[in-house]
Amino acid sequence: MDEVVELRAALDRLHCAVEDVALRGIRSVGPTELARLKALSEEFQTAGAGHLGAKLDAIVQSISNNSGESVGALLRAMTAARLFDRMLTLEVCANGFAELLADRNEAFIDEGN
Repeated sequence: MDEVVELRAALDRLHCAVEDVALRGIRSVGPTELARLKALSEEFQTAGAGHLGAKLDAIVQSISNNSGESVGALLRAMTAARLFDRMLTLEVCANGFAELLADRNEAFIDEGN
């Protein structure tokens, strides 16, 4: 469960970072914001969410290269982050539900039924 808490915190930082870029604009992104996005990319790649890390790398790369793809890369990363967030929520709920059912089945068997 600690892993989920860490992922949740990283997702919150990611949402803040990409929303900050979206609100301030691609052209306002400086070295500090790029380093923040790169650090988040590495964190997600280490956590096994390489697809999300790759999306963040694409933002960093496109902004660094002053590419016209920066906005598209940002929107794709935001979408991937929201999807990952929903999938993580579903996984946590499914695991909690499975534990609840296991506990109820165990109690049912203990009662002699």
